[in-house]
Amino acid sequence: MTFGNVPVKLQSLRIPSSWEVSYNTLLELNPAELGSEAGEWFNFTEDLLQLKHSNYNILLDVGWYPEADPNGKYGLELIKDYNWSTPLISFDTIDKTELVEKIELLVWQVGEGYFN
Repeated sequence: MTFGNVPVKLQSLRIPSSWEVSYNTLLELNPAELGSEAGEWFNFTEDLLQLKHSNYNILLDVGWYPEADPNGKYGLELIKDYNWSTPLISFDTIDKTELVEKIELLVWQVGEGYFN
């Protein structure tokens, strides 16, 4: 995939080996750099990234809400025991850097036992 003439890759993330990637379509695309009519918005879906910790029954789920909407935002939830109605953490942002920092912090915290 390209953005202009520049190839776009999956977003680099520091994920410890104790996590399993269920799916990952989170791209390096920065929504702040896209115009409202840009064709790349189709990449901003509700299913961008899902990670599962191998020792704890914890999921980290990231999506874009509303899907493909230039006025949307990233939503992140940390879910324990598949209890989607009561997430451990619920976080949203339009800032890609803030999202990546939050993902990396949470995967580290879960691995250290913060949410047991």
